[in-house]
Parts: sequence; structure tokens; C-alpha cells
Amino acid sequence: MSNVVDRYLEDLENWAEELNETLMQKPSWDLKNFSMEPLREISVTASEVIVTADLPFTRKDSVKVRPTDNSLEILAHMRRKLDIHELGVSHHVGEIRKFHFCMHIPVPVDMSKMIIKYKKGILEIHMPRTHKLHRRLSKR
Repeated sequence: MSNVVDRYLEDLENWAEELNETLMQKPSWDLKNFSMEPLREISVTASEVIVTADLPFTRKDSVKVRPTDNSLEILAHMRRKLDIHELGVSHHVGEIRKFHFCMHIPVPVDMSKMIIKYKKGILEIHMPRTHKLHRRLSKR
């Protein structure tokens, strides 16, 4: 009986932590560094991982993608400064000059075969998955 109660309390504690993280999320901008996190999406398929980021007001030559073992860092400077009031934020004063974010890649990928596409402010990164297959040896 005590194991059931312990598991219940542990699940309740985990749920409370997740709820706190969801409700207490940081803003998507950093006014000290004049940066903002863009809208982005990650898709994992059987053969590849696709990261898509919305980078309005940027040019292709200003986009920098820095891969690491299991994450991507993306930095893109904007063509013009964006006043934070243009985003509908009235309780802060400042401007945004660049997009910046780091993203964890949830499965193993081959970063050396990464394909980067950019068109009309949309960045798309394709990374082939690395499959570590274990061959099962059977004894006969």
C-alpha cells in the first residue's frame, strides 16, 4: 500500500513541476541582447529531423547555424530594428535586432549532412537520422 501512495505522490510532484514550468515560462525576447526567439517547429520522421524557423525581416546571408552534438544554435540579424511595441507589448520598452535560439535535437542525427534552405524568411534545416542498428546474433 505504501508503494502505491509513494508512486502517487511522486506523480503528483512531477505534474506540479510540469505545470509550474508551463505557467512560469520566460518571455520569448531578451531586451538586454536585443534578441527574440522565433516561432519554430521540429519534426521527427523515420529518416530525418526537420527544423523550421520563422525569421521575418532577415536576409539569407545574416543567418548562422551552429550545430553541436545534439543541438542547434541559430542566429539571424534583422534588416531593420523592431520596436517591442510593434509586437503588442506595452509594459516594456526596447527593440529587437536579431533572432536567436538554441534547440535540442531529440534523436541522433548526422550534422555533417545537414541541408539548410532559406526562402522568404523561412529557415528549413534537414538532418538525416543516424540509426544505430544492433544486429542480433543467433546461436545455432
